[in-house]
Amino acid sequence: MRSGRQKWAIVAALCVWPTSCTTCLAQNALPLAPPLPNPAKTSQAPGRANSVLVPQQILRSGININSHGISANTSQLAAELNLLSPLKRMQELRRKIGQQAGAATIESLSDRQELLELNQKVQNILVQTALEIDFVLAEIDAEQNLYSEVLSSFQTSRDKLVARINAGSFILNGALWAVCESLAIPAAKYPGYAVQSGIVGIAAGIVPSIASGYALKAYSGKHKRSEVEPNMLAKIFDRPINEDIDYPRAVWTFLNSVPASEATTRTRKEQLIDRWVSDKNIPSFTDKASAKEIDIITATVSQKKGLSIDYLTVRQTMLEQLQGEVAKMKRMLMEIAMVMTGEKEV
Repeated sequence: MRSGRQKWAIVAALCVWPTSCTTCLAQNALPLAPPLPNPAKTSQAPGRANSVLVPQQILRSGININSHGISANTSQLAAELNLLSPLKRMQELRRKIGQQAGAATIESLSDRQELLELNQKVQNILVQTALEIDFVLAEIDAEQNLYSEVLSSFQTSRDKLVARINAGSFILNGALWAVCESLAIPAAKYPGYAVQSGIVGIAAGIVPSIASGYALKAYSGKHKRSEVEPNMLAKIFDRPINEDIDYPRAVWTFLNSVPASEATTRTRKEQLIDRWVSDKNIPSFTDKASAKEIDIITATVSQKKGLSIDYLTVRQTMLEQLQGEVAKMKRMLMEIAMVMTGEKEV
């Protein structure tokens, strides 16, 4: 019969053997051939969900203000606004008037009158388009202000809850450890309470662990039923909208056109969505075909626990990026205005 000490030695040896033997074999084994690459992992398609850690700008206007001609995207926008013909005619009239050297003839007066009318017509279209852009930007601003207020409320409640959990954990942990150590102090009448001290010490160690797990869960904040109030992202994802959030014709045509300066067949709207899916900084949006995610983000269908810090942050991020891309139209309008003043040519 083996003694108790021998039995524990055997058990300890069995527990240590796998790790030590594995380490020994690993150190003395012959080198293995490197594993073959997995095609599914090495050939990841661009735009994979949450694959881009540091994203770049989505769209580029391609404008060089020092160039003589306008950019391809500006020319495309001018064509969408039916401005190419008037701009070309204005250039012809400007050259013709310059050749007339200020002669006061019926022809020169007619050319000047036509140039003035075309200038007024183009200017009116530019002003209207700029106001349409501002219309979209103003609505996005209003939605961002609302989401910012709700998000701030959720974050404040979250922070207070986490602070209370941490405070309770620290206080209870300290009290339990004080009791544990006091029980471990020997006295003349009571030599010691080793068992009781150990039990209290175990509780003192468990309490912070449980509190930490609860605090981690509470960090996501409140989860309420999402509202039904479509935002400016609704039409981007082909969701129902109301008259307050519809896009003006010029802006919607711009978003649904393929950039002229890029070698792609994807429209600007599609590139926006692809960017949002691939952006690792938007972890709550991973599938552009997920009806539930899109319903929450666009606020078109109420979802249980859909209104949260994560989804409010996603809405704000998407709206900010949409706002930035729509605002780039004004860079193109500026280039068209430079054609009107003769600084550039179409």
